[in-house]
Amino acid sequence: MSREGLSRRNLKSMIVKVAIASWALAPTYGAANEAAEGRRIWVEKAQCVECHGWAGDGRGSFHSPGKAPSLRESVLTRDQIRLTIQCGRPATPMPHFDRFAYTDKRCYDMTAAELGDKVPGQATTSLQPHEIDALADYIAFVLKGAGPTTRDECRAYFKSDAAGRCDLYPEQQANH
Repeated sequence: MSREGLSRRNLKSMIVKVAIASWALAPTYGAANEAAEGRRIWVEKAQCVECHGWAGDGRGSFHSPGKAPSLRESVLTRDQIRLTIQCGRPATPMPHFDRFAYTDKRCYDMTAAELGDKVPGQATTSLQPHEIDALADYIAFVLKGAGPTTRDECRAYFKSDAAGRCDLYPEQQANH
């Protein structure tokens, strides 16, 4: 094979590899859609904002004392976040969103009888497994590691209702 043929072959191979890598690494409509669905569940269905705050910073809402952990500072893995949503946290106010949690050993390998008074409360709304997945993805890939909440994020979230609500946040995120 000639030198020219070999270099063309290598070039074609390289182009194919770059195209495959670009396709695999590029955000897809599905991933963006999942994040949007997770955010919708966060706000509307699971009402996580009541305890964790609109930004996931643990500030809570008007009806909450704001003692929930900041999910922006979480060290949990995506799977640990998913388990926490599904099963809650025993002996804490974090409820479980799986309506069958603690009826068998799917949660922490324990039943309600074994946990006794440490069984987390059931959330007012149950979530389907795909909803738990979407919510876990939103927390793990959007909120976790997002750093301190900024005034711009607040304005984007509250839009026309942002006046006065966002003054407690800094204009820009500090470098970290």
